[in-house]
Amino acid sequence: MGEALPWRTDHTWPAGTYLSQLSQEARQAIFEAGSQVTYGPDELLFREGDPASYLLVIRTGLAKVTASSESGQETLLAIRGPGDVIGELSALEKTPLRSATVAPAGHVTAWRVSHRAFFHLAEEHPDLGTALFRVVTAKLRSATVARVEVHTYSVRVRLARVLLTLADSLGHPHDGGTVLDVALTQAELAALVSASPVSVARALSEFRRAGMLESGYRRLTLRDRAALTEVAHGS
Repeated sequence: MGEALPWRTDHTWPAGTYLSQLSQEARQAIFEAGSQVTYGPDELLFREGDPASYLLVIRTGLAKVTASSESGQETLLAIRGPGDVIGELSALEKTPLRSATVAPAGHVTAWRVSHRAFFHLAEEHPDLGTALFRVVTAKLRSATVARVEVHTYSVRVRLARVLLTLADSLGHPHDGGTVLDVALTQAELAALVSASPVSVARALSEFRRAGMLESGYRRLTLRDRAALTEVAHGS
């Protein structure tokens, strides 16, 4: 870690991410205050239970956020990408320990900013704090919606919605389809939709037979977004 990385304050970040909601001046301030770090595939960004004294803003790459149950089983909670902030809850709650583990899906580069430096900057640039609260609120709202959907929609509907969301935030066009840029196991997809791996496997098989989806080893390609959107709407 610790490799110097070039940055641009006028870079366009994905909509809804933390950096996309900041002014150019605020982005420059947080870039200059943070240390630029690189994580390899086998290096954790955070480990659940470790001391929490800084947050990270992802520059490139994808990271998986997981948490352990009392039995020790790990569950995938979310996937974060360029422009996203992670480790912010421990800063806002002033919690001394990490509540989740964050692992890179490949290589990740980020800006590392101490909690103290961040809140000092937020006094000079109020939109740093405002944007952070917006991001946290959006995450909490998404979690609430997911809990409601578990009791309202079938696995196939929930899976279609998750696949479309992942395609919008983590996908790239390829050969007439959209390839997801993060490798996900069926167990991880099942965790994202709060379903059993068997139910998710059944839904994926249905989507493949209908020509909506292609899958290989830890690789998913959306072939028919219109049809998947119909499923996501409950059709």
